[in-house]
Amino acid sequence: GSIGGSIWYEDGDNDSFGDPNDTKIACDQPAGYVADNTDCDDNNGIFYPGAAEMCNGFDDNCDGQIDEEGALDAPTWYSDADGDNFGDSESSVMTCSQPSGFVSDNTDCDDQDNDIYPGASETCNSEDDDCDGSIDEEAIDSLMYYEDNDDDGHGNSAVTLESCTLPTGYSITMDDCDDNSPTI
Repeated sequence: GSIGGSIWYEDGDNDSFGDPNDTKIACDQPAGYVADNTDCDDNNGIFYPGAAEMCNGFDDNCDGQIDEEGALDAPTWYSDADGDNFGDSESSVMTCSQPSGFVSDNTDCDDQDNDIYPGASETCNSEDDDCDGSIDEEAIDSLMYYEDNDDDGHGNSAVTLESCTLPTGYSITMDDCDDNSPTI
């Protein structure tokens, strides 16, 4: 080595970041060496300080962490507070590995109730059980009602409507033989 020379670090992968464990002392920069000693993998030019972190099992950016939160290709995971496997689109993280309590789906319309999720059976409960924007439509526990044109409390069995509540102009009975006359 040269007296008064500088320390140079081998840059085996030509990424401008040198290997802190492979040095030379020289007055002038030797070929294949750089003044920087921060490369964490001098055998691969895609791993260096400031590189984009990717989900690949390596410390791409030389910060001592592998596949950390915010990696460029990390999928988005959504909080599933109610455990129904449907997540809250308003609460997410981007990590390479699925965190506990998070799912890849973001379509839950009520992440506090595990009976409410896309595809759930709609029931007569004044809630949007299936997350389609409608309440109590085609509910599995709805009742059949019969049109009552003459408003005599007896309905026509030929004209029906399923509903969670008794609609105006309908009856729960279907025994009217003349729905145009309230006296028959």
